[in-house]
Amino acid sequence: MKTETLLTSLSIFLASAGPMAASAQTAGAAATATAAAPAQPIADAGYQLGPDDEVKIAIFGQPDLSTTTRIKEDGTITLALIGPVSARGKTSSQLAQAISSSYASGGFLTNPSVNVEVSNYVSRFVTVLGNVPQAGNYPLDRGYTVASMLAKAGGSTKDGANAVILTPADGSGPVRISLADMAVGGSRQLKAGDILFVPPAEKVYVYGQVQQPGAFSFVPGQSFRQALALAGGPTLAGSTKRIKVRRGGKEIQANLDDPVQPEDVLIIREKLF
Repeated sequence: MKTETLLTSLSIFLASAGPMAASAQTAGAAATATAAAPAQPIADAGYQLGPDDEVKIAIFGQPDLSTTTRIKEDGTITLALIGPVSARGKTSSQLAQAISSSYASGGFLTNPSVNVEVSNYVSRFVTVLGNVPQAGNYPLDRGYTVASMLAKAGGSTKDGANAVILTPADGSGPVRISLADMAVGGSRQLKAGDILFVPPAEKVYVYGQVQQPGAFSFVPGQSFRQALALAGGPTLAGSTKRIKVRRGGKEIQANLDDPVQPEDVLIIREKLF
């Protein structure tokens, strides 16, 4: 009786284990298939080569075939044995793959290992000018925004304006981007030939009966009262009720809490006794 009960229990266990074992076998096969599947290639977002760029080509074990050459106007380079290879629009890794394939398909080398480095960037760059610590031409060796390129040039100097002027290469016209609001215009992607220019800082002028008359850097949102504070405030003879503002060659009506505009001239006049 005990033997029959044991056999019955064993049959029930095996019957219930069958689907679980099949599921485990299926999952194992799926995992094996996934592991065997080739990895998807990652897009190379590096510098795209163009005419006049200089590249250094190294072929492992083949020093006679390794060379440094400049990309021609038609976008090609000429290499020993295989002749012209198109380089225009390719990244350095894509060009290395093209060279390797050409030597292999031509029967000259078997699975050649090729490395390409850009030794001189010429065709694709952005120019940064004006009041920045490091003005010059910067290669588009990766994706740059207005903000990241300006940071690469060191940002605006103390004598620079609180804005940068972008002149796109497509001729669409200059765009003024406030440095105080880089979250908006600063995320714009740059393209080859674009120009960034940081102009001199805009000024506001305070004269008359003030402690330290002179020119002061303009700050967006600044009031005449704040501009007066930069000049040390009025003298004992000065009156904050008798102010004069010149804007664009004209005298305008204003009070100390009105916002300042670039190149405004604030004059504090004497009290009336």
